[in-house]
Amino acid sequence: MRLSRAHLLAAALLTALIAPPAFGAGKEIFTLTDPRGDDHGDGKIVYPGNDDLKPGDLDIVSLTAREDGDGTMFEVTFAKPVRPPGREAVDDLGTQLDKVARFGFYNLNLDIYIDTDRVPGSGGLTMLPGRHAEIDPATAWEKAIILTPRPAEAKAELKRLLLKTLSQDVNKEGSTLTDAEAEALRKQIPADVDERIFFPTQIHVRGQKISFFVPGIFLGGPAKATWAYVVAASGADLVQSFDIAHQLGRQNSDQGLMILPVSPGRWQDRFGGGRENAAIQPPLIDVIVPKGGRTQEEILADFDARAKRPVKLTGVVPAEQK
Repeated sequence: MRLSRAHLLAAALLTALIAPPAFGAGKEIFTLTDPRGDDHGDGKIVYPGNDDLKPGDLDIVSLTAREDGDGTMFEVTFAKPVRPPGREAVDDLGTQLDKVARFGFYNLNLDIYIDTDRVPGSGGLTMLPGRHAEIDPATAWEKAIILTPRPAEAKAELKRLLLKTLSQDVNKEGSTLTDAEAEALRKQIPADVDERIFFPTQIHVRGQKISFFVPGIFLGGPAKATWAYVVAASGADLVQSFDIAHQLGRQNSDQGLMILPVSPGRWQDRFGGGRENAAIQPPLIDVIVPKGGRTQEEILADFDARAKRPVKLTGVVPAEQK
């Protein structure tokens, strides 16, 4: 049967309405590139011995930002195709992995800390729990974007960890916080997290790429090439949220936020190759660093566990990387 032009137009319109949104179709704002084969942290970190993570899975090749309305579509490209979650059980109750990681990936986090005002010393220096690294004051951050397999749970857990830390500070001997000040801080933490840290939920996985949308209301418009960006990939720990002791609040206070740690030796459930007696070694597997400066390996090895001096990461300004 031969369709009329009206039928063809109607079919095209219907296809457009039901098709998934076109990710990354806007004008490019910037692209940051990173060397292949450097997904080893300070050069000595090795992948876990299980099948969930293999070399190349966390190897950042590039990060691109494109305009999308008044927001930004970010696209990260890895050296290997992104692993989709399967149907294997992740806890004793038989919960399936694809029911927990609902956004098409499960084994990685991507942290982006953005210095939007470009004023040295103005902004945050601390990274999320478990990263064991700080941002250089020269590119202190105002906004952070955290791509993680369980965004809603990660946000709720971050608020819980911050409230727990506040309670520990209030109860610490010599604390100068009054009850009124502590209560004001407790009320402010949720709003601060929502205003400063964004966990994307509009996510599209395709081959080696993950695209994720960040609304303009969070960044104040599209991203800019003149801002500074700290970009770091790490392994995602989904199992920790199923730990009963953790849910009951008895987890160690050093617990990271859905991130796989690093330890000396070789392991099945974490990264190996870590230093002995170095609890502050960052489990950051690949980081985009400014061109012409110190290498990723030099930067991630530059910490002092005894003096409790952490690694400091400096943001990359795309407009200055030509």
